[in-house]
Amino acid sequence: MIHCLQCGAEQDDSNVYCTKCGSRLGAETSDEDRGSLPEDALLSGDSRDEEEKILRELKEALKVVEEPKPNQPAQPKSPTAFAKRLWITALALVVTLALVISLELFRRSRYQEAEPPPAPTSTTVELEPDQGSAEEQTRRETIGRIGAMLEGIQAYEKARKTLPPSLLSLNRSYAEPENLRDSWGQGILYLVDLTHKTFVIRSFGPDGQRDTPDDVYVTNEEAGSFQKQHEQAINEWKVANPNLHAQMTAIGPSPEELRRLEAARKAEEEKKKQQQTVLAEQQKREEQKRLEATRLEEERRKLAEAKQREEELRQAKARQEALQRQRAEQQLVRLEENFIDGLSQWDAPSSWEIIKEKDSPMLRVQGLGFTKQGGNWRDYRLEFELKINKESAGWVIRARDSSNFYLFKLASDRAKAIPKNTLVKYIYADGKYLNSLKRDDAPGAAGVIPMPFKVRNRDFHKVVVMVKGNTMTHYINGIQVDSWTDDTFDHGRFGFNASIIEQATIRTVSASPAN
Repeated sequence: MIHCLQCGAEQDDSNVYCTKCGSRLGAETSDEDRGSLPEDALLSGDSRDEEEKILRELKEALKVVEEPKPNQPAQPKSPTAFAKRLWITALALVVTLALVISLELFRRSRYQEAEPPPAPTSTTVELEPDQGSAEEQTRRETIGRIGAMLEGIQAYEKARKTLPPSLLSLNRSYAEPENLRDSWGQGILYLVDLTHKTFVIRSFGPDGQRDTPDDVYVTNEEAGSFQKQHEQAINEWKVANPNLHAQMTAIGPSPEELRRLEAARKAEEEKKKQQQTVLAEQQKREEQKRLEATRLEEERRKLAEAKQREEELRQAKARQEALQRQRAEQQLVRLEENFIDGLSQWDAPSSWEIIKEKDSPMLRVQGLGFTKQGGNWRDYRLEFELKINKESAGWVIRARDSSNFYLFKLASDRAKAIPKNTLVKYIYADGKYLNSLKRDDAPGAAGVIPMPFKVRNRDFHKVVVMVKGNTMTHYINGIQVDSWTDDTFDHGRFGFNASIIEQATIRTVSASPAN
């Protein structure tokens, strides 16, 4: 006889499976054994207990039937008693069979409900495990890196009694951007509150979004549990990255870095001393230059003041001489011409001639001529009477020579070459007209002034010209018709002009200093 290792029931040596619980005899039922058992052996815990209970009750019922009651004498088995016992045994077997069938139906329904969904297609089975494995490995690498950061922070807190204000405070290795990136290539944040001694380390995970389920983060309160929970991932990363782990967990510079820092500090101090020496020498030279520049500036100032005084004296003398010359010139600006003596006071062309009208001598102008005197005349008053015979009559002011002067033309009401009843102004410089108007009806003109009256041919018109400074003012027949300012010429003679298509008659010319 042997006993079942699962339920302890006695079994025959020839049995392979337990007649009570269905387990393989001689060893504990493994998952592989369970896979090879018949379906009715794969009962759930509740179904097996229920079946065992029914079998025990059935055994007890059979014992009651088979065994005689105590203290009763054995009686010979009669046919009636044997038939009764047989009948009870058959009934018990029927009941047992019904219970077994019910349990089997119940087990099969439970088995169908608990049956897992159909397996995915072969493509999904091949790809998903690989993708999940790669993603999980990436996440474990990030956890390992965060674990190294935690070790460094804890060592720093233990040594300095405070949290590091930044990861760079741990050591210089955190100056490398790669050491602050997770396995997805994104930055790992270290946020610290030194006042309350709290911190958080956070990776935004594969999606790069903050506060999403795939984030990897740990706070100061969860540091211990995080390290314990992910101990295997952290150790794997530490073994795979020993040098990087040593760098990230180190506190402060290494001895070699300290030596380099000390050497750099001494070199910096020496450099500062040299710079201070050079700066002192430079300041000394600059101070000497400044003093020298101040001395030279003072000398230049004194020299400039002396030159200014000389210039002021020279200008004062020049003004005095100019005033005297002007007074002398004004005294020379005296011209009274009635043409009785002919053209003795004029540099006249051969086309000019003296005529008589009503026994009064007059000048008939054809061409350009000037007074012999007046080369230095500046400010003066001119008066003359003119009559237009053809087209217009012209006069010249401040003429330096035959190529530089101001020219004015009074156009009659029958003029064709220039606008009728106008006073046209010209600037003739270096043999060219300075055309400032660009008018087709007055080519070369610098200005065209309409007259407030009709200019008739063969009528004498009284013209008064005031020349003072750079301003020339015209009065015709007692009316001011124009006041013109120009700086081209500041001195020169007076004269008359008439082109080949023009002709004018002049009488009673006078010139005097301007008031």
